[in-house]
Amino acid sequence: MEETYGNCFIKNGEKMVLISVLGGDGEIGGNKILLEHKGTRLFLDFGMSFNKNSQYFCEFLNPRKCSGLGDFFEFGLLPDIDGIYREDYLTHMGRPVEARSLDAVLLSHAHADHAQYIHFLRWDIPIYCTQATKIILGCVQETGSNTFSDLIDACESFKFYKNKNGGLSRVDRKKAEYIHERDYRVMIEGQRMSIGSMGVEMVPVDHSLPGACGFIIYTDEGNIVYTGDIRFHGSQGHLSRKFVERARKATPKWLLCEGTRMDSREKDSEEAVRRKISELIYQCEGMVFVEHPIRDIDRANSIFNAATENNRDFVVPMKLAYLIKSLDSHCPFCIDDVKILKPRKSWGLINKSGVAAEQVAQDYEKWEREFLAKENSVTCDDLNKSQKDYVISMSMWEIGQVADIKPINALWIKSSCEPFCEEMELDEKRKLSWLKHFGIRHEEAHASGHASGEEIKEMIREINPEILIPIHTEKPDLLKDIMQLNPALK
Repeated sequence: MEETYGNCFIKNGEKMVLISVLGGDGEIGGNKILLEHKGTRLFLDFGMSFNKNSQYFCEFLNPRKCSGLGDFFEFGLLPDIDGIYREDYLTHMGRPVEARSLDAVLLSHAHADHAQYIHFLRWDIPIYCTQATKIILGCVQETGSNTFSDLIDACESFKFYKNKNGGLSRVDRKKAEYIHERDYRVMIEGQRMSIGSMGVEMVPVDHSLPGACGFIIYTDEGNIVYTGDIRFHGSQGHLSRKFVERARKATPKWLLCEGTRMDSREKDSEEAVRRKISELIYQCEGMVFVEHPIRDIDRANSIFNAATENNRDFVVPMKLAYLIKSLDSHCPFCIDDVKILKPRKSWGLINKSGVAAEQVAQDYEKWEREFLAKENSVTCDDLNKSQKDYVISMSMWEIGQVADIKPINALWIKSSCEPFCEEMELDEKRKLSWLKHFGIRHEEAHASGHASGEEIKEMIREINPEILIPIHTEKPDLLKDIMQLNPALK
C-alpha cells in the first residue's frame, strides 16, 4: 500500500524515497529539491528565489554579508539544514563545525534561479553539471560584482592573516592558500553515474542558454525524472524531444516537471524571432539596439544572423564578448565575428587623445583589458559616426552609453521577458524614459525559454509517470486536468 504524505513518499511504513521541494513549489524559480534514499542525499539545483528575495530586498537593500547565512535563514531564502553550508560562514555565525551531510548537487543549468546559491554550499560537495554550465558559471564569477558570486571556487571569508608588517590583514583573492576549488564533475550525455544508492543520467534539453539538461535518477524503489527548465521551440528543440523519449523509456515513478507557462497556449518560435528582428532592422534607417538576456546564446545568434542578413555588424558588450570567447565551440559564432564595444568607464579615458594605453587600462577590470586592443573593438564615438552599420546588444546595465552614442532615427527592440516584479517594472519605466528622451522607437520580438502549457501537458502524457510533482510554476492547479485524463497519475 503506497500513500503520499506532504513531500514524503512512504511504502510499507518505511521511508524509501523522500522528495522534499524546498524551493520552486508554487513559484517560478528558486529550485532546491532534496532527494533522499537509503542514506544518499542529493539536491536538484540550488537556486535563488527572485520572488521571495524581492519581498524583503532590492537593488539597494541586500542580505548583509556580515550576517553570514543569518539573513537568508531569517527570511526563508535558504533552508536551515545541517551539514551543507560553508564552514567559514557558520563559524562567523557562532555555529559549531558540522559534518558533511550531502552527497552531491545535480545542476540543471546556470541561471541564477537554479544555481546562484551554490555560493553558500560547502566547497567539498560534488556538483554535477554539463561543461557549458560550468563555463557560464565561471564567467558569472569572473565578470560579476555580486557579493555572493563565488561559484566555481570559494575564497574564505571572515579570515585574517599576518601581513609583512606584522599586523593583521583581511583575506582576499590575492592569498591563494585561502582559495578552495569547488568539486565540479562534468557529465557527458549517455553516461550513467552512481552516487551512493542512486544512479544518475544527464540528458540535454533545449532552454535559453547553452548546457541546460534534465536528469533521470534511478533507485530500486522507482525512477525519478527531473525536467529542469525545458522548451521545444529553440534551435536545439530536438534535444528536448530526445529527453522526453529517454524519460518515457525510464518508466519513472515520479516526474518533477516545470510549468512556468502552464497558462499559455501559444507556441513560440526562435526562428520567428530571428525573422522579425531581421525585418525590423531592414526597416530602420538608423542604429538598432536589441535588449536580450546576455546568457541566451540562442537569442544572440538570432540577432547576429539578422544583423548579418542586413549587412550590419553585431556589437556586443564586454561581458557577452567574454562569454562568447569562453564558450568557444559551445557558441555558434566566434568572438572575431562581432564587434566589441569599449565603453567609457571610471575616468573615461578610452576616447581621449594623448593618454597612454596603461593609463586607459586602469579604467577596466582585469578580464576586460584583453578586449581593449582587439582589432574588432569599437568605441561609442565609432558607432556615432556610422550609425546605419550596427546592431547593438544593449540592456539597462549599459544604457548609459546611449548618451555617448547619441543615436538618430534609432530603434530599440525588446527581446527579453516582461517584468515579473516591482523592481523590474521600475527599470522598464526608466528605460522608456531614456528612449523617449533620445527619440528612439520601441518594438518587441521575443520567445520564451519555457515550453507552453499545451507542450508541457503533451510531454507529461508521453512520459506517463505514476506521480506528478509540479515545480517552477505559479499555476500547479492547471495540471489537474492531466491527472483527471490519466487516473494513474496521482
